[in-house]
Amino acid sequence: MRILIVGGGIAGFSMARALELKGYQADLVERRPDEASGDSGLFLPGNAGRALKQLGLLDRVQSAAAVIRTQSILDKNGRQLSVTQTQDVWGSCGPCLSLPRAGLHGILRQSLSRTQLRFGLAVETIKLSATTCQVSFSDGSSSTYDIVIGADGIGSSVRGMLFPAINPTYVGNVSWRFITRNTTAIDSWTAMLGHRKALLAIPVNANDIYVYADTALAFQDIQSTTAQASLPALFKDFSGPILPLITQIPEGTLVHFSKIEQVVMDDWVKGRVVLIGDAAHAASPSMAQNAGMALEDALVLAESIAAAGSPDDALATYTAKRRHRVEWTQKQCAARDKMRAWPTPMRNAVLKVLGNRLYARSYSPLAAPL
Repeated sequence: MRILIVGGGIAGFSMARALELKGYQADLVERRPDEASGDSGLFLPGNAGRALKQLGLLDRVQSAAAVIRTQSILDKNGRQLSVTQTQDVWGSCGPCLSLPRAGLHGILRQSLSRTQLRFGLAVETIKLSATTCQVSFSDGSSSTYDIVIGADGIGSSVRGMLFPAINPTYVGNVSWRFITRNTTAIDSWTAMLGHRKALLAIPVNANDIYVYADTALAFQDIQSTTAQASLPALFKDFSGPILPLITQIPEGTLVHFSKIEQVVMDDWVKGRVVLIGDAAHAASPSMAQNAGMALEDALVLAESIAAAGSPDDALATYTAKRRHRVEWTQKQCAARDKMRAWPTPMRNAVLKVLGNRLYARSYSPLAAPL
């Protein structure tokens, strides 16, 4: 079976790894000269840890990551609202980990031995027949595949070709993300909530910490806001453990700024083409599940391809198996984002009383087997 993976990020490399474990050799193309994974961090809840174990990579990832045993939510002044022991929910599933995005990306890439990787090559067109996909590339070449897997992220060109009516939609927040030296005493996942804005800090190894900041912003104001916006001024009403990390950002630190978007689709399959990861179902970071969902997608799709009698059966099986978990995750992201916008006294009171219960309600379904 000839399989093409479009996209050389976490979703694409996970897909290639999962296929190799099932005995397949795929082609993988990435439009950039080489995938720039960026200098930001990743928090991987327990279901992502389980997926990495199934990919045979958990030991390698864990050796490069920080293990996250608690998740604490504070108010804007640093007073504790809730603290969750991650093993209470994820104990039977997998560890919660945090590491630089480039670290996970590199481990996935290095795990590949048979996948044919080609960088600086874009897909120009995909023509579908009843049983094949005719693909033309930016270097003038073309080839025929039994299955094409669009793993090319939230701005997916594959999705744009086959589902032109589907575009990412803005969820109402913008974010700043960077990795810096951990000059604070923060040793686990720590979030601070203010009025329609938040700070998050997570250690990613023994020396460095990933910092995430976001705020609600009207769509028409996005163009006037950049990575160079003054975070100390934006969070001047905050005090507490994370604040020094944004008031003392070392010169030269690469800060990523972006609007937060989601992709919601009724169907991820057209002919013999299927979308996975952010190309199919990007969500807000409220559940920290975009990487985890991509890892799970890869495992389930590879298993479906190996077990099914035909590519069409495989893609139908994959969709049926993934639909509920993806919809649950996107629903929970929306609910958590909405809760953050509640009046501050009400939101804080609910988190104090029900924080652990709400965490378990959101994540327990994802701790269940795939």
